[in-house]
Amino acid sequence: MDQHISTVGLGLLEPTLGADARVFHVGFVVPDLEAAVASLGPALGLSFTTPMELPGLDVFNADGPTSVPLRFVYSTRPIHVEIIETSPGSLWDFDDRQRGHHLGVWSDDVAAEADRLEALGFPRLWWATNATGGLTFSYHQTPFGFYIELVDTVAKAFYPDWFRASDPGLA
Repeated sequence: MDQHISTVGLGLLEPTLGADARVFHVGFVVPDLEAAVASLGPALGLSFTTPMELPGLDVFNADGPTSVPLRFVYSTRPIHVEIIETSPGSLWDFDDRQRGHHLGVWSDDVAAEADRLEALGFPRLWWATNATGGLTFSYHQTPFGFYIELVDTVAKAFYPDWFRASDPGLA
């Protein structure tokens, strides 16, 4: 069983945030976050979280460290759709034109899983670390027009309350 989050009371969120969850979300980069939410929400019948704003997310790539402003939302009910506002010159640049952008996958050990994906021919492009230097997420290139994002399972504890705050029907 996943040691980072109790599955008690997850209800509809169990398939994407529970102990056995592996694939978590699909992500898309858009030029305007509010416009995308305003049109996609009603079009697809989705509720989105309030925007998360990270004014200076420290990430790394082959050229070294950089700080990237990031704004994003998630749809609150599975399958989760992450919409990320463009951040020019970064992995999240709308002009990149990566179709489908990424598939978010939970990992109990992001570093080991990142190494495994690299060995399978999916090179690590961008990543972030926590205060102790451990990987919190990493993005990997695929030949299929989208990235794979590995997300540390420790983050599972954060999402239920954020989703419920925007969608009280999740109980």
